[in-house]
Amino acid sequence: MNFQTLKQHYVDGLLETKAFLVKSIDEEPFTLRSGKQSYLFLDHSRVASSPTAYKAFIDIMIYLVQQAYAEKEFILCNVDSKISAQMVGSVAYLLNKPQIIFKSKKLTAIEKGTQRQMTGDENWDMPVAILDDVMTGGDGTAKNVADLVTENFPNIKDIQLFVGFIRNIKESTYKTHHVLTRDELIAIVWGQLSSAQKQAVDKERSMG
Repeated sequence: MNFQTLKQHYVDGLLETKAFLVKSIDEEPFTLRSGKQSYLFLDHSRVASSPTAYKAFIDIMIYLVQQAYAEKEFILCNVDSKISAQMVGSVAYLLNKPQIIFKSKKLTAIEKGTQRQMTGDENWDMPVAILDDVMTGGDGTAKNVADLVTENFPNIKDIQLFVGFIRNIKESTYKTHHVLTRDELIAIVWGQLSSAQKQAVDKERSMG
C-alpha cells in the first residue's frame, strides 16, 4: 500500500477509537507531557485497544522508517511515553531489527540491576530510528533520548525521529518524519465539533 492509503487507515483508527480528544473553550485544558496546556489531546493508548487501529498505526510507522532507510540496516529505540516502547517492540519484531532499550531515570532509580538508562551493544554503528506517537514540534522528549544515544553509543552518527502525530512542524536538532499534523486532523473532525470546541481550537491555533 502507498503512503496515502496507510495514512487513511491510521486516521480511521484514530476516529474509530475516539483517540482525538477536543475540549470546549469553557473546560480546563489538558496538561501535556511537556507541561504545556492544550485543548487537544491525542491518546494512542486508545488506538492500542483496537487490533485493527493499532495495526494501521504500526503499518504507517514501518512505512516511514523503511522509506527513510531503504535497504540499510538500522536500530530502533523508544522514548519515555505511554506507547513508544510498544511501538518499537512491534516494529522490531515485524522487521527483525535490534533495539536500544531506553528507561527513564525514575525507572532506573527503583529497579534492581545495572541501572543503565540505555541497553544495547556499545559498538553499534548503524543508524537509529527513535519512534514516538506524538511530538509537539522542535526539540523535546525524543531529542533528549537522541542525545543519550550519542553519549552511550559513540559510533552511531545517524539518528532520526519518527512520529505519528506532530502538533507544529518546527526545526529540530534531529531529522524528523511524521504522518499527520495537528491542522490536518482538525480539518478532518472540524464538522463534528461543537461551537465551544471550535472556539477552543481557534484559541489554541492563535497561540501557535
